[in-house]
Amino acid sequence: MKKSILLGCLFALSASLSIVACKKDKEENLDVETQTAADQSSSEGFFSDIYNQVEEASNSAGLGKSGPTVIVDSLSTPRTMVIDYGINTLCNDGKTRAGKIRVSWTGRYRQAGTLITITPDSFYQNGNKIEGVKTVLNNGRNTRGNLNYTVTVSNAKITFIDGRISTWNATRNREWTAGENTLAWNDDVYLITGNANGTARNGISYTSDITNALRVDLSCTHRLTAGTIEIRPTGKLSRTIDYGNGICDQTFTVSIGGRTFTVNL
Repeated sequence: MKKSILLGCLFALSASLSIVACKKDKEENLDVETQTAADQSSSEGFFSDIYNQVEEASNSAGLGKSGPTVIVDSLSTPRTMVIDYGINTLCNDGKTRAGKIRVSWTGRYRQAGTLITITPDSFYQNGNKIEGVKTVLNNGRNTRGNLNYTVTVSNAKITFIDGRISTWNATRNREWTAGENTLAWNDDVYLITGNANGTARNGISYTSDITNALRVDLSCTHRLTAGTIEIRPTGKLSRTIDYGNGICDQTFTVSIGGRTFTVNL
């Protein structure tokens, strides 16, 4: 296994007041909501991190500086693995984790038809509880000769440290574009397409589509380095998340109705 935006004396006075009032209303009602974009991005990041932990566990028994316990059952069908972080483990990526990640797989990551199922179990990352199921199905090679996978996340629920909750479901295609020929996982690069839906922690539901393939670079701590997603929150303007042009940083932009905001991860 290798590897987000106006009524003459009295009439003129009344007209002036109307103009000011309408302008004020327009400014106050400007759509500047970015929580849906932030929670879309957070969900992408959390479940990407979980998968990276599984990849690293499959290649090493020591993920953290204090090391989680990794138990592999190589005799069961399908094969299974449990990554146990205990109460608190500081991992090599600088993030703290607790609880378990349960994994099953029917074959090798590179083998067409292999299905990998990943389930967090009372699992926390940096104090945020993550629930849901992630599956990865190997579709074989595409017309460019690259391995590609159908990746789904079902019934995801993120309970943040402040107690607020976001939910998420996603269906993706993951194309492996670099790093296939090495034994390391952290030189891998993927292009991701697909769609998702969820509810942000402010209670607003949304749907989303990847409009330019997301570039996931596993050598970057924050993974997503390029690509765009269109998000459609209920009752609001569509907005676009732009992860940039390949630079590994901790920010992305959200464009709403001609205005652009920078969001820090």
